[in-house]
Parts: sequence; structure tokens; C-alpha cells
Amino acid sequence: MTRRAKRTVAVLGARFGDLKIEETLLGPLGVKLLEGAGKEEKETRELCLDADAILCGGAPELRASLIESLSRLRAIVRYGIGVDTIDLDAATRRGIFVANVPDYCVKEVATHALALILAWARNLPRAQSLTRAGKWEVRPLMPMESARDLTIGLLGFGRIARRLALMARAIGFQVSAHDPFVKKDEMRRRRVKPLALDLLLQTTDFLSLHLPLNAATRRLINTETLGRMKPTAYIVNTARGGLIDEAALYRALLAGRIAGAALDVMEEEPWPTTSPLHALDNLIVTPHSAWYTERAQREVRRKACAEVIRVLRGGAPKNLVNREVLR
Repeated sequence: MTRRAKRTVAVLGARFGDLKIEETLLGPLGVKLLEGAGKEEKETRELCLDADAILCGGAPELRASLIESLSRLRAIVRYGIGVDTIDLDAATRRGIFVANVPDYCVKEVATHALALILAWARNLPRAQSLTRAGKWEVRPLMPMESARDLTIGLLGFGRIARRLALMARAIGFQVSAHDPFVKKDEMRRRRVKPLALDLLLQTTDFLSLHLPLNAATRRLINTETLGRMKPTAYIVNTARGGLIDEAALYRALLAGRIAGAALDVMEEEPWPTTSPLHALDNLIVTPHSAWYTERAQREVRRKACAEVIRVLRGGAPKNLVNREVLR
């Protein structure tokens, strides 16, 4: 049998500009790196045909048909937290490890979410528009409430939401949360008020989303849930675009059923220029940048590569998502 000279790792949908970190960490193991966008399944299959592992960003969708055609594949490692773009069942059936990096960019995303909340709390988009038009007055910005009189509602209470709660409370915001997988005593210990979903929707001034995207959470924010919110409330999403029904959000924003929204993630990325949401003034959109600082970028790349190294050396990933594969 001819022994392959190199092991191959395919890098899909990375937005780093170069692969110097990956080359430095994986090169000593005799790894050959192949890079692609991962947008078309046929192109991706050709690129990954001899891959022992895949390192992937958020863009490529790794469906069952692709995963089942890659006979050498041993691991898929996500440059990030969410794994909703990977068919976990197909990977598990094939005995392929799926891993992520759940503990990076926590401070970055929490900071970005708070920045978006503060942008609306201080009415910065309106203030910017007025000053650019030569108007130097406060009255058009009224009313503006103190943080002490406003509530941030966290839908999901994982690492990022907990960091955001700590930061928001330091400024003076009241904080509530709903998460059926977190004990109420744990929320209270962090001085966060646990609420049922309906009550959270009805009472919050800023609803900040911190949920994974799955069958239960897809389009959880829809016409019905938007209808339960206060007309003065705002939605902030730094989690996954698919959590929001964008058509329903557009109607709610246009009709003034909620005051505004701030989104770092969209249902379709890049955000289509044809989206009717572009025409709205009560919407802030940032380009899926909440995760980014130079420190966070280095961290996610190092930790993702460490997972690949564990697999290539015959072990299992530290942050294994599909633990059923070990059975």
C-alpha cells in the first residue's frame, strides 16, 4: 500500500486573509492545507475529496450528501460556536467528529450587543442624522430614558448572555432572562431576574437573542412573538440570523409595532441588497462582526487547529459536539 506523504486539511469559508497560523500549527504534522469558499457543493467535494479534516467558517453548508461522499474525513471543526450549518446526524453516522470553539469571543460579542443596545438607548442613529443635517438640538431625541429605568431581556443565558448581563448591570440596566435549560437560582445568583418567555417579551425594553439555531428556535421571533412586545421595545441579535423571521420583522418595524432592531446576523449572508429592510430607518445592521477583534481571531484559529491536531494524533476533540460518535 502506498503511504500518503501528507495529511490534508481543507479550510472552508475562512475570512482571515491568510493561513499563517494554520500553517504554523499544522505544518509540523505534515499537513497540506487546501482553501476554498465552500459555497458550491460540487466544488467543495472536489476540494475535500482527500481531506482528513475540515476547518470551516460560518458560510459553507455541509450537508449529508457531501459528508457521506468524503471517505477519508475524520473531523469537522468549526471556526466558531454555532454548528447549525453542519449535518450532525450524517457526521455521527459516519463516525466523524464535529467540534467547535465555544469559549472564544465571549467578551467581544457581549460588548457588541451592549454597543447596539446603547446605540438605541441613546438614540445615536437619530442624533447622527440630525447633526449631519445641521440641526443641533436635543428635543427631537426626546424622550430618552435612563438605563436605570430600562430592562434588557436575555433570550438564552449562556456564556455571552452572562457576560452581557454583568456589563449591562454595571451601567445600571435591569436584566431579565429566559432559558429553560438554566436553573432560576443560577440566574438569581447573577442578579438576573428569571422570567417565562411570555413575560420576558411583554416587559423587556431591549430583547437580546443568545440562542443556538435549531428546529425549536428557527424563526422564534415571528409575527406572534413580535406582537407580544411593547411598541417601544427593540430587538438585538448577535446570535444567528435564522432566529428571526425577517419578513415579520420588516412588517413590525414598518408599522411601528416595535421601535427598532439592531442585527449583526441575517437569515441570508451577505445581506442581499434587495432586502426591503434596507429602506428602514429604525434598523441598525452590522456585517456579522460581533465576534471580531484581533485577539479573538487568533484565539479561534489556534483552538480550532488544536482540535484538528488532537484528531490527527488519534484522539478525540476537546469540544466535541456530537458525543454520540464515541459510543
